[in-house]
Amino acid sequence: MARARPAIVGIFILGALTLGAAAIAFFGGSRLFAPTLRAGVFFEGSLAGLDVGAPVTFRGVRIGSVQRIVVNFSGETMTAQIPVFLEIDPARITWHGLNLRHDPKAYEGLIDAGLRAQLALRSVVTGQLNVDLDFRPGTPAHVTGAIPGVAEIPTVPSDLEQLREQVTGLPIKELADTAQRTLTAVDKLATHVDGTLDPLTDSARRTADEATRTLETTRTAVLQVQANATTTLQQLNALASDSRLQVNKRANDLSRTLATADRAGREAQTLLTSLNSMTAPRSRFRGDLESTARDLADSAGSLRNFARLIERNPSALLTGRTR
Repeated sequence: MARARPAIVGIFILGALTLGAAAIAFFGGSRLFAPTLRAGVFFEGSLAGLDVGAPVTFRGVRIGSVQRIVVNFSGETMTAQIPVFLEIDPARITWHGLNLRHDPKAYEGLIDAGLRAQLALRSVVTGQLNVDLDFRPGTPAHVTGAIPGVAEIPTVPSDLEQLREQVTGLPIKELADTAQRTLTAVDKLATHVDGTLDPLTDSARRTADEATRTLETTRTAVLQVQANATTTLQQLNALASDSRLQVNKRANDLSRTLATADRAGREAQTLLTSLNSMTAPRSRFRGDLESTARDLADSAGSLRNFARLIERNPSALLTGRTR
């Protein structure tokens, strides 16, 4: 029994290895042994948050991973370079007219077209980074040539680095001094305004109180005028009613008076017509009046002559008129 145990253990281990190999072949398929594309990039600045195995994406779509990160330190120049080696899975990309595995110059065409690598923030909470590839034509293409035999993809600063450069380029001290002076001026203005607003507030309160009293007085006056106007309108209404009653009562008298006046007018018109007909140039009455007037004129002339005669000769009354 003791000799059988090692054989059983060996068989168990061999079976486990066989199952593991079968599982790898089943789940990994041919991709386990498929060739990969490798490239290198050099990022400026800190690479904190970028780890081996971090995704390599093209416009957010994963096409590979970070294979290796190495620090190359030069004792002569006392400088360090950190190449990041990328492993790209060809099965994740459909190539049309390109063969990067058999044509190394194909990388040059991609770089000339603007292919660039950039660090992108993968998680805001953990600060993890990934490498994102994209075409950015018009950006400079700087390559170091420090990793022979491996295609090098130019890099561009990340959004965080660009923001850091912009902030670094700002005149922070001048801005701080300006902000300090501005805050001091604002504080002085606030103090001055506080000292000025109190009298203005009191004045505004007094003005509001006076305006309220004026409005109350005006309201009372308006109510009094309204009452007086109502009384006046009532009196006018009563007067109009009395006038209508008086007119109604005197309507008959006025009608009779008007009728009498009309009759008197017609009679006067008739009289005038009669007078006009009597005094017409060829009327008989007018001829009689004219004859009477001539007779009266002759009589008056005779009386005047007789009066002159008596005046000259009073004895003519006794003797008579001498020839």
